[in-house]
Amino acid sequence: MRNFIQWLQRFKSNKSGFTLIEIMAVLAIIGMLVTMMMPSIDEAVNRTKNTKMASELVTVDSAIKLYQLENNNLPTTLTDLKDYLPANKIYKDAKNQDFVYSKGEGEHYTLTGTKTNGDVVQANGKKPDSKL
Repeated sequence: MRNFIQWLQRFKSNKSGFTLIEIMAVLAIIGMLVTMMMPSIDEAVNRTKNTKMASELVTVDSAIKLYQLENNNLPTTLTDLKDYLPANKIYKDAKNQDFVYSKGEGEHYTLTGTKTNGDVVQANGKKPDSKL
């Protein structure tokens, strides 16, 4: 028994750092935690993109209404709004695509964007028709 205790004391005194098994166990635990966190992180990113898209949709919609008030007609395209929107700002939907603007008859128009899940959000001078 005495020899075993001496051997154990020598083994402990020579040991420095971590063993390969300890490192692998820690990496496995970290990997599992990251795997469990990914869906919630992805969901938070998508919510942020959808909120940003809705905000930008309202901004462009307001610029269309202001253009209409000053010019007594609707813009032909969204490029006509360059004087009504901040310079060097690109407005995109949550899927990073350009908003779709279509001019209807009279004072009717639609401004359309797509959320990250594919749902379509439209504005037509009123509040956007989709809840976020």
